[in-house]
Amino acid sequence: MRIAAFDFDGTILFGDDIPADTITAIRAWQDAGHLAVAATGKSRSAAQFALRGFDVAFDYSVLFTGAVVTDRNDTVLHSTALDVELVRSIVAELSDTPGLAVYGTTLESNDARFLSTLPPTMSTSILRDFREVAVHEVTGEQFIGVPIWVPEDRELRLRIHDWVQQNFDVDVFLNQTFIDILPRGASKGTGLQWLIEHLGVSRDDVELITFGDSWNDLSMHAIADRSYSFSWSPDDVKADTHATIDTVAEGLLTHLNH
Repeated sequence: MRIAAFDFDGTILFGDDIPADTITAIRAWQDAGHLAVAATGKSRSAAQFALRGFDVAFDYSVLFTGAVVTDRNDTVLHSTALDVELVRSIVAELSDTPGLAVYGTTLESNDARFLSTLPPTMSTSILRDFREVAVHEVTGEQFIGVPIWVPEDRELRLRIHDWVQQNFDVDVFLNQTFIDILPRGASKGTGLQWLIEHLGVSRDDVELITFGDSWNDLSMHAIADRSYSFSWSPDDVKADTHATIDTVAEGLLTHLNH
């Protein structure tokens, strides 16, 4: 079995666009009988929103940085969630911090934005389809993840990452401008490993190829037979992948032709 796993933002998705050669390469990969798997920090609803209008469908999706796995029909095969009181504590602590926005991602509904101390003119293409929610009023919803957008202050991102890691029983991942807070044990790597076990095949019988540009992709790169970062990736991400490329099509077609 051959599986290619793809990060979204900064890998196949740029703003609101997926390059045509990427779509063509993924479809050719699937037409050859191989599996194409989304491996993204996006929520279920955000991934659906990002793919609307594009002629590409993934065989499986590892969502919320590995906390949820779905099939081609969007059926949830595996999921974990954060404790709501933990979410409230994080939001309360950050409520007066300038330069950030705090979101919550749920399994069934579109994303929530709990707070923003950024100028109203600032927006991110990574989280577009959200509703404003007061976290203290939340009842009956399960939050899979808490993405925190810190677009302009790297030191603040690092401080929040370290604070969450030291004070809460969760996993925390850095992306280019986001910090993703997830249930303990969730990562793109563990999500892909869960999927392989679900498919009923031995890891030794799978060739896994991964494409991802940032730090939250390192867990899947670490278990890959062949891993790809990009020319715009941070240097330490490049150092932990087998090769650096400029387009998904460049890497994927190499494997399709061998």
